[in-house]
Amino acid sequence: MFWYKAWLETKFKFLLAIAFMVFCFVVFYLMRIAPRTTPAPPAPSLAAIFGLTFTVFAVILYTWLAGAGINTQPSFQATKGLHGSTLFTLSLPVSRLRLLAIRASIGWLEMVGGILVWCYGCWLILLMASVSATDMLEYVVALIVCASSLYFLSVLLGTFLDDQWRMYITGMVSGALWMLCTFVRVPASVNIVRAIMGESSPLIAHTMPWMAMLFSLGLATVFALGALKIVQLREY
Repeated sequence: MFWYKAWLETKFKFLLAIAFMVFCFVVFYLMRIAPRTTPAPPAPSLAAIFGLTFTVFAVILYTWLAGAGINTQPSFQATKGLHGSTLFTLSLPVSRLRLLAIRASIGWLEMVGGILVWCYGCWLILLMASVSATDMLEYVVALIVCASSLYFLSVLLGTFLDDQWRMYITGMVSGALWMLCTFVRVPASVNIVRAIMGESSPLIAHTMPWMAMLFSLGLATVFALGALKIVQLREY
């Protein structure tokens, strides 16, 4: 029941994202078959361009789909305070750990599904000739792992902020992180932006950014534990 409830809260956002991807795939296909008047960019530049688009789309997905703690949220309506069914949900004989885990898990799975569809579609239509299947698979794994840390940051914010503020702050943190990792010399072992958009990306370096991925998993664990602590202590 709780899985279905979480799905109902997020399905319209997820399906809208899928519809947008399908539209983009149609546009990309039409661009591919249209007569080309300018030479195509070299493979490294093409990989860097699509690394940026993959990352931007991942940001949109985890900002939209991250859980609102154990608070109920309408699909497209930004509300302040507690939704009417939240107190009813809390009165059920289910632990707050389970409520948080289910809501966060289904949003994460939807994010992963969206990333897989987006990356596979772009590779199939535009990148197959310049990017190997192995490099693309490695990139998808790195993108999912590096995006997970910011996804769980959004989950953490959702435990004490209204959903609209959670989305605003998640977007601002993502932008600030990009600026920090782009314009400041950050060690490669903790530079999750460089691992999916820069020279450490599997699309360009053809190797996995293991240290950055481990750092991202560590951050995701810390944020998840912090979210759990807040929902266990918070008075609703």
